[in-house]
Amino acid sequence: MTFSSGEDIRNFAGEFDNTVAAPPGFGRIYDTLIVRSGDELGGFYGRLAQGIAVTGDRKTLVFRLHPQARFHDGEPVTAADVKFTLDWALSTIDGGLVLAWIAAVEVTGEREVRLHLNETLKDAHLRFLTAEPRILPEHHWRGRNPSQTTLVEPVGSGPYRIERWARDYIRYRRVEDYWGRTLPVTRGLYNFDELHYDIYRDATVLRESLRKGLIDYYVENDVRHWTSSYDIPAAGEGLLRRGEVTSRVAAGMNTAIGLNSKRPPLDDVRVREALTVAFDFDWLNRALHGGTYERAFSYFPNSAFGATGLPTPDEVALLEPLRDDIDPRVFAEPFDLPSTDGRGDDREALAEARVLLEQAGWRIAGDRLVNAAGEPFEIEFIARNIDQRRILIPYVNTLQRLGIDARIRLVEVAQFIRLIRSREFDAIVRGLVLPLPPMALLPFQFSSAAAHRPMTSNLTGVDDPAVDALIAHALQATTMQDMVAACRALDRVLLRGYYHIPLESSGDTRIVYWDRFGQPGTDALADSWWYDPERAQRTR
Repeated sequence: MTFSSGEDIRNFAGEFDNTVAAPPGFGRIYDTLIVRSGDELGGFYGRLAQGIAVTGDRKTLVFRLHPQARFHDGEPVTAADVKFTLDWALSTIDGGLVLAWIAAVEVTGEREVRLHLNETLKDAHLRFLTAEPRILPEHHWRGRNPSQTTLVEPVGSGPYRIERWARDYIRYRRVEDYWGRTLPVTRGLYNFDELHYDIYRDATVLRESLRKGLIDYYVENDVRHWTSSYDIPAAGEGLLRRGEVTSRVAAGMNTAIGLNSKRPPLDDVRVREALTVAFDFDWLNRALHGGTYERAFSYFPNSAFGATGLPTPDEVALLEPLRDDIDPRVFAEPFDLPSTDGRGDDREALAEARVLLEQAGWRIAGDRLVNAAGEPFEIEFIARNIDQRRILIPYVNTLQRLGIDARIRLVEVAQFIRLIRSREFDAIVRGLVLPLPPMALLPFQFSSAAAHRPMTSNLTGVDDPAVDALIAHALQATTMQDMVAACRALDRVLLRGYYHIPLESSGDTRIVYWDRFGQPGTDALADSWWYDPERAQRTR
């Protein structure tokens, strides 16, 4: 099966904020200790782990490994490999943050390992282990640093291994003697002998390759092309198909503009609110997206964890001790953003933005917005592709009407990574989609600890004791009711901090594919598809 991948390769945490991105499909060469179901919020199942136990005080988590578990070179997966992987992960910047709840890793047998915890076991801890770390072979990495970029093909234990690669593609070959083929959690998955990813830097060339049949499967993130670029004879004959896959375990903002609250003048929440109010989403949606997008009014939209209306009593109980540190509107008003007729002349929103800017000490001098010292208001937006610049151009024009010296800087990927690592930017276009429940990544995305570490996903510099307190409540929740209340309260505080300008909410994943495959259902992920010779014959 041949996939395509543009330059916007992101991981589940939201984007490649922290390191050079792994190649697409890379996760399939590794196994994790446990996995989660694709349609359950709270279901965890063993992968490398044959058995899982928790001590009575919930301070120790014990894993017993499958005796059949093997790496691709035939070596068994042992407790020493788990300890090596976790010790390495805890030594990294990211791992030290998201795995800080692990106090020590103890090997108690060849196939048994104990995780001694700094706190009682929570649902969020297990969610971390379903995604990271992928267990590495200690014998392969002995004397080397897994954190460093390498051209040596890694050894994994998963259903695929790397067969060939170059700058513009990577090919995986199914492991015929994969140890976990008969596990209940893998049955029906990984049916292709070969997975081939082609890397394109030009989306126009990519789509031409897809229409010609050189690519089997593509995720279409641009609604313009989704609605108009695949009207070819093959589509009319049912050979080139479009479909939508619904995610039941993730929610967030597909696109948002992140404002760096650590840099003036964006360190003033009134300024960030003014910039948010001035964005005319309805015009953008009508003019550029055909009215197909739904705006995000939450960090966890269309889920039980997103805030709606006024706070519930459970939320108020969490928010009340923080009243002096949060916007009073959190208690009195539902969060909302201006809506327009989509015609591009929202004078009321601009007037509201002007008032907020005046309150923050900015005034008009001639045709420029300046502060008390006479310094002009300047802001630079970082874009890493043409589509992002397309979103920003009309917004920049709007800000210029307010007297703001706004400009766009288009950068290539390596430069973009350098800028976000060092936080040398005013504003960026980013994605912010989180797993559900979202607790596992809350510290990584929004905590003060993450704000002070250069290689985390807290790109906007959220550094708020109230946010930290609500994250702690969310991580300590032991019931769904407590979990929901904490996340909704956190959502309200984050929204009133105006760290992001929310654009469209995450929704169904739009896919375009040639009808060469069988599927267990219309809403199934590609890992559960299989090659159908009869269908494929029609597309030749």
